[in-house]
Amino acid sequence: SVFVAHADNWCQCDLPAFFEFHQRKAAHGNVISMMTFRTEFPSDCGIVTTDNSGIVNSFSEKVMNPPGNLANGAVYILESEALDWLLRHPGCNDISTQFIPAFIGRIAAWENRGIHRDIGRRSSLLKAQDDPPPENCWDEIDDWLSEFERNPIHSAVHDETFLNEG
Repeated sequence: SVFVAHADNWCQCDLPAFFEFHQRKAAHGNVISMMTFRTEFPSDCGIVTTDNSGIVNSFSEKVMNPPGNLANGAVYILESEALDWLLRHPGCNDISTQFIPAFIGRIAAWENRGIHRDIGRRSSLLKAQDDPPPENCWDEIDDWLSEFERNPIHSAVHDETFLNEG
């Protein structure tokens, strides 16, 4: 199995539970597990619908009237069959529009009930800065955390000229 995560998300979740979910679903023929979340901006996301057993049966990428608010979290666990597909399709350069549709019916959706934000929007990035850190994240201030807290991104994101909403 291979773990894949897009870098423009802020995610707090129970990763061991996601991995356990994948093992159960892969044993039943699913080749991808997709982390999902409930979004405030469904038309800005890839929206999935699932059957009663949590298997993705449709996927709509950034459409005007999406069929719900269960969004693709862009965090996946892939089995070898999915990786082999990528090798056979070297022109595939978009997970959402080329890869995911090829596996509809074999993707298990796991809903992250923790924090999951697409921080590509300025408003979401601002909200993420106010989110509490995960429990037991940092027991003490270390060099990395000190450097992170001094990073100018934290003040720059509050500057209206820093990012355009979109």
